[in-house]
Amino acid sequence: MKNKLTGIYPISPNYIDSDSEYLEKCFVVINSGISIFQFRAPNISSRKRRFLLNNIYKYCIDAEVQLIINNDYYLIKNYEGAGIHVGRKDLPLKNIKNRIGSDVIIGYSCGIEINILNELKEYDVSYFSIGAAFPSKTKKDTSTLTDKIVKDFYKVKNIPMCIIGGIDISNISSVTTHKPDMIAISNGIFREDVDNIKKTIHALKGFINEKY
Repeated sequence: MKNKLTGIYPISPNYIDSDSEYLEKCFVVINSGISIFQFRAPNISSRKRRFLLNNIYKYCIDAEVQLIINNDYYLIKNYEGAGIHVGRKDLPLKNIKNRIGSDVIIGYSCGIEINILNELKEYDVSYFSIGAAFPSKTKKDTSTLTDKIVKDFYKVKNIPMCIIGGIDISNISSVTTHKPDMIAISNGIFREDVDNIKKTIHALKGFINEKY
């Protein structure tokens, strides 16, 4: 099976100016040659969340992209093959598999807490995210990574690692030096005009290809 936990990892933005523009951007992103995509929409109604996700799920199925749903244990059961991403303030790791099943991809946000890695392996977490690499408009209550922290994680990681937080075309080169399995980007992709998104993702991938 192709490894989907790799490369540029787009995360849908917190803001929705219009449903049609939001879905058009998601469609373009999902069809830009990526392997994994996260749906994160914390500030909208459950009805709108389902409407958007129904479309995004179809896009991902058609493009053979791994869909990850952020922190919604109730929604995930409606979307076969989708994974889930959780954080330290969500459901305890020991309860996650009981809630969603044993074969679901699980991502976990560590922040900068390296001492949790053994616990992630114990509870069969699929990958972990660390960050924020840079100040982020998406999440403001995060600690900032240093090169030393990233190197410490890299030495002891036993599952795929993702770096997240304020990453865009202007600073991704400093992230690729650490060679993470994935680099998560939200505003650095979605703030672009629709017509410029594929070119932006292609350029972001180019930085990865240079270092790996």
